[in-house]
Amino acid sequence: MLGFLYILSSSAFYGFSNAYWKKAIQDAPFLQVIFSRGLYTTSFFGLCYFADFQWGIFTPWLGERPVFTAAELAMSIGLCVFSFFGLYFFVRSLKTEAVSLVSPISSINLFGMLTAVLFLGESWGLSFSIATFCVVGGIFLIFQSDWHFSSISSFMKALRGSILASFFWGVSYALFKYPVAWLGVLPFSFLLELCVTLCVGVFLIFQKQKWQQIPQNPIRILALCIILGSVFLNIAYKTATVTQIIFVSKSQLVLTLIFGQILYGEKIRPLKLLGIALLLLSIYIVV
Repeated sequence: MLGFLYILSSSAFYGFSNAYWKKAIQDAPFLQVIFSRGLYTTSFFGLCYFADFQWGIFTPWLGERPVFTAAELAMSIGLCVFSFFGLYFFVRSLKTEAVSLVSPISSINLFGMLTAVLFLGESWGLSFSIATFCVVGGIFLIFQSDWHFSSISSFMKALRGSILASFFWGVSYALFKYPVAWLGVLPFSFLLELCVTLCVGVFLIFQKQKWQQIPQNPIRILALCIILGSVFLNIAYKTATVTQIIFVSKSQLVLTLIFGQILYGEKIRPLKLLGIALLLLSIYIVV
């Protein structure tokens, strides 16, 4: 039950951030927004890690810091860099008409489920099969009215971006269970944000984008949501299975729709309500 609450809390903050990305990148280059957000999140987790390392401030809540090897650190860095590409393809899609396809396919998270079963050895019972059908049906009902494309090439571009985002995020988030156990919640959170920020910095250097003055308040709000979502998710890896995390995280999509209605005045039609009900049913089945 405690693991469920951690995942739900993480989904609430990630769900708001997913809806808020559109506002944050509306009038700014998306790579620059990711980089600026990363400066805030990396600084925060770096300061928290330093404080915990020196004085053990967070140890009563997060437990003793594990001792990790150089090999475990190297594999953790590789996984963080791998996950960066999921964020890159997801946020880049928000600048195009492909958003309506990227969101649902990324939400199905087939790659994450396959990784949990094939590489983490988690069992796949009948309840997970029923829950999967509920997720697919729910996502279809939520987004079926939004799938409009001007041409085949537009559709293929959207499909490619959605599959890439789903692949990099799905595999990496399923495997995050290992570096969280190796490094601890705070060190891994710091390492993840540092690697993502550095990767974006490299992209900015090679693309030679001119730095622009962009509003910082939306980025600060975005960074706060990512910080809280990351903390709750990484704690959840210690109290729940990856398969449970994948299914319960579907509440993130529901919350994104609700926050989208609040932020942008988007209406939730009856079919979308039915789709939301199926997503909630899938969560109930696996919890």
